[in-house]
Amino acid sequence: MDKKKKAGLAVLIIIALYVAASIFFQYHYFIGTKVNGYSCAFRSVSKAKELIKKDVKSYKITIKERDKKKESVSSSQVKLAFKDDGKLENIKAGQKGYAWITALFQSQNYKDAITLTVDNDAFNDTYKNLNAFNKDMVIAPVDAYSTYDAVSNSYSIVPEVYGNTVKRKQFKPILKEAILNMERSIDIEKKDCYKNPVYKKDTAEVVAANKTLNKYVRETITYDFDDRTEEVNAKKLSKWLYETDKHEVKVHSEMVAKYIKNLAKKYDTVGVKRHFKSICGNDVEVSGGTYGWKIDQEAETANLIKVIKQGKSVKRKPEYAHRAKSRKKFDIGNTYVEVSLGEQHMWFYKNGKTLVSTDVVTGDISKGHGTPTGVYYILYKTTDYTLTGQGYASHVDYWLPFIQIGVGIHDSSWRGSYGGGIFTYDGSHGCVNTPRSAVQKIYNNIESTYPVVVHW
Repeated sequence: MDKKKKAGLAVLIIIALYVAASIFFQYHYFIGTKVNGYSCAFRSVSKAKELIKKDVKSYKITIKERDKKKESVSSSQVKLAFKDDGKLENIKAGQKGYAWITALFQSQNYKDAITLTVDNDAFNDTYKNLNAFNKDMVIAPVDAYSTYDAVSNSYSIVPEVYGNTVKRKQFKPILKEAILNMERSIDIEKKDCYKNPVYKKDTAEVVAANKTLNKYVRETITYDFDDRTEEVNAKKLSKWLYETDKHEVKVHSEMVAKYIKNLAKKYDTVGVKRHFKSICGNDVEVSGGTYGWKIDQEAETANLIKVIKQGKSVKRKPEYAHRAKSRKKFDIGNTYVEVSLGEQHMWFYKNGKTLVSTDVVTGDISKGHGTPTGVYYILYKTTDYTLTGQGYASHVDYWLPFIQIGVGIHDSSWRGSYGGGIFTYDGSHGCVNTPRSAVQKIYNNIESTYPVVVHW
């Protein structure tokens, strides 16, 4: 056979092969054809569908969770199914048999070319029953915070807890999309679908709060009551301090208020029962009256919170609504007036010495005008004063009231005698009637606010 015949035969063979291949690829996918990752080369549409359906049936997705935990969802659980919507036919129709040779030079990779479906009810049921949502296994995230240690008297930072709480609403569509795309695994962490702590151990707010708490507990606040003291130490302070959700350091005002209330209960003396030793040597118990100390609880609560926030050890006196002459336990001091109703006698004691000792006439008990017992204080003093009341107007040279209703000490020029039982039938309207010379001496040696003790 000559060269020309050989060349012609070769051409015929090539044409025959090309035609045969064209006929084959008219019904089969081109070389290198991939549909959604499936190798469909040399397969017919029906065979490609069989391949996909078989893979769908055996499909499962692995869910990677925190703490190296894993769980999976199978196609049967969500009723994953291939939807025959003609996309595969359209791909094949676009591959003309006679153009098969172009596949050798052009990519035949098709994406989003397969439609899959899940049953929504089955998916929802499977989703809600994932181990990731098991309440016995779920750990909520916890911000870092400061905790107090009494031994070291300091706050340390407790690191944050990440936990494993999934953002349910956010993760649900992501998982569904992954299944429909037949992804083999999904990592909840990488999809940013975990709830995480907002404040961590090195977050500026946490560090600053810890520093402030340690500053506060290192202070000591001492209340000065002269011969007694009360100390607000770290143990108390640590119970009053707390961090807000935004890690601002606050003081429990209600706890401070309770402390001040108890302080007032212990140290307030207005109206309290006093065990008093009379100038004449008798042991006397007297209660009631207006004299004494009274802490302004509202103001002192605010003051104490302010002092705590200064972070410095201080010695202070509480703010008072009412004050007495002495802050010692026996707050009457050593300058006072004593009136004994039983003995109808009055003493004036100044700086530890008796200046006046005199008989008096007190309120008429037969008419219900008895002088009230208790510990009071001189409200003010004046001279040349007229006492008025129902049916009377009496001029006095010296007037020292100690009860707002008009009860006080004054001279009584209309009386010729004092003491004894006069108060039982011809007593005053409640005042302490006193000889002029005695009340004059008291007047000249006493000032307002000094105590007046009235007892039986």
